[in-house]
Amino acid sequence: MTQDNVSFNSIIDAIKRIESLEESVRKYINTSRYQAGLIQDLDNWNQICSSLDTIGDTLYAFQDYLETSFPKSIGLSYIYTYGILQALFIQQDAMRNLSEAFDLKYSPSDKLGSIRAIRNASIGHPTKNKVKKATYYNYISRMTMSKEGFTLMRSFEQGRNEFIDVDLYTILNDQLHEIEDSYKLLANKLDEADKMHKEKYKNELIVDVFHSSFSYLFSKVAEGIHSPNSSNTSFGLSMLNSIKEAYQKFEKILDERNDLHEYTKYDLDEYNHAISKLENYLSGTDTDLTEKDAYIYHFFIREQHKHFVQIANEIDAEYNKKL
Repeated sequence: MTQDNVSFNSIIDAIKRIESLEESVRKYINTSRYQAGLIQDLDNWNQICSSLDTIGDTLYAFQDYLETSFPKSIGLSYIYTYGILQALFIQQDAMRNLSEAFDLKYSPSDKLGSIRAIRNASIGHPTKNKVKKATYYNYISRMTMSKEGFTLMRSFEQGRNEFIDVDLYTILNDQLHEIEDSYKLLANKLDEADKMHKEKYKNELIVDVFHSSFSYLFSKVAEGIHSPNSSNTSFGLSMLNSIKEAYQKFEKILDERNDLHEYTKYDLDEYNHAISKLENYLSGTDTDLTEKDAYIYHFFIREQHKHFVQIANEIDAEYNKKL
């Protein structure tokens, strides 16, 4: 296996590892309990999303660059070379901005600094490249251009010249390993935040809100509907109030944990509407509601209760996974 093959495989492996880290960060920010807080600062949220997309886009660019034959056309050769150097530059900025969005210190290494310098000299400001007190005039040697790199000639100080052999495979490999390290710091920070959140609540089972006597509560509400006398109606109304209080507690717990998803809130609003209708029927404040209407609402809250118990169990299981 040649050195080029070793570099090629190393680059592809690094791309795959970064894609995996990107997926873990996306999973975190798209989890409702965290997304709700992040979206409160919409500019910061957009910075996160734009940075993630840009890093991912540059990974696609690098992989296709490696797996596609270098063009024979001179013009396209320049486009390929300009493009890969610009993608390197863009990726660094995206990683810096992604770290910044999560208040994570970003410290680019000397290697990344030298890559930026090569980009600036080659395609950023080649015709007048000021570095400290010196000014360079740069030329990409056309005859040396290939997928693996090129030679850059730099003229300065009234006729002095220097030549730099730019190895694009080495540059790609070096940068991707640096980006991977920065991504790991971010992914580890978010993973630790997730663990701390789950650790805080793992011993508090949400499903305990729905105690085993719920079937009894539903049966007594049904008696108040189907056997309407003052005793049954009054007791049925008190049992309905117990159901209502349990669901108020359920919603409050979900909200405190940032686990009150939009679709769950919608379902709870429907559920509370049905409870309100039954309250009006049993208390006699809604004389237009028939016994059949009340039966339908009762059937709904009894059957929909299973849906919310399932949600509670799923959340409890997630919080009690081995951390």
